[in-house]
Amino acid sequence: MLEECIFVWRNSFTRQGEFSYIDQQHKIVRSTFPGSVPTESLLTSVQSALPQPALDDAPDKGTQWHWLELNLDGTTIGYVGIDDAIRVEVPASWLSISAKLLATALTWEWNLREQKLTALGEYAAGAGHEINNPLAAIQGRTAQLLQNETDPHRQQLLQTIGSQTYRIRDMIGDSMLFAHPPALKLAELDLTQLIETVVHQFLDEFHRREISLWGNRDKNTKVTGDETQLSVVIAELIRNSLNAVDDGGRIEIDCYRENGSGPLSSDPVSDNDSAGSSNILLRIADNGCGFTPEQKQHCFDPFYSGREAGRGLGFGLSKCWRIVTQHHGTIAFSETASGLTEFHVCLPEKFHEK
Repeated sequence: MLEECIFVWRNSFTRQGEFSYIDQQHKIVRSTFPGSVPTESLLTSVQSALPQPALDDAPDKGTQWHWLELNLDGTTIGYVGIDDAIRVEVPASWLSISAKLLATALTWEWNLREQKLTALGEYAAGAGHEINNPLAAIQGRTAQLLQNETDPHRQQLLQTIGSQTYRIRDMIGDSMLFAHPPALKLAELDLTQLIETVVHQFLDEFHRREISLWGNRDKNTKVTGDETQLSVVIAELIRNSLNAVDDGGRIEIDCYRENGSGPLSSDPVSDNDSAGSSNILLRIADNGCGFTPEQKQHCFDPFYSGREAGRGLGFGLSKCWRIVTQHHGTIAFSETASGLTEFHVCLPEKFHEK
């Protein structure tokens, strides 16, 4: 049994480095660190974040980890570090099985969410058609009754019925757009410039609430995409952060290029990448109220709202998911040890029809 070991990997969706280890009490501890580097370079980035070996008699605790590569189909997806003082001989079969389990774990949650949201989209399309017909009848009949109604109280009741049917109609419209979004109007875009344009729409609120805006955005972040729909993604993520932070809070927006395809053969982004191609990464983070466990589970679900807890989820984030996946990209969220809530969008530089 390995009582002193560390697993290190890079999350292929959030682009963060992550590690877990077994402490002296035999408990599994998991943490993250900035990992926007190729998987093969993780070890040079993780040294300051890694825990030191827990053995009291280790002479030099900073250099005692013996690193073994986890390789899947010729691609490095992570590493396992063993306390060199233990001197354990690790079979190659153990490393191979560990690599496969790590690959499955990294994509399991994403694949499950994809299947669930796809099913919700199909349900929304069918339900929308079924509800629209009786709703149109209610709207028409209400309008007819209003024309001949003279009693003020009954007029108000009929107006309430009419306004609520329009509200249902708008919700159905959102659900239909989620199920069957409009075709993409593709053009070459600079994502950094698009971010600046969208941020400008929110400057009054940033100034009024004294919210600070931070971030690093590369100059050359060209992607092939739909300008209007990608603007919606950026706007919804910024609005989500503004709803979460208190006055005087902090929002960070980064945009940069990542060379090479995803670290996993099952990474949905890597399916669109040829050798030497790039991904464009967008990160929007805030120091707001974060997510409850329930909100984490339903983060991108349509029809779900967490506004009672201070952060609106509704159709905003589900629209983001739909638009990003239409562009053959990925969107994920994470929470850092410093208390930031982060959304990570990864878009392929070149759009390839599937």
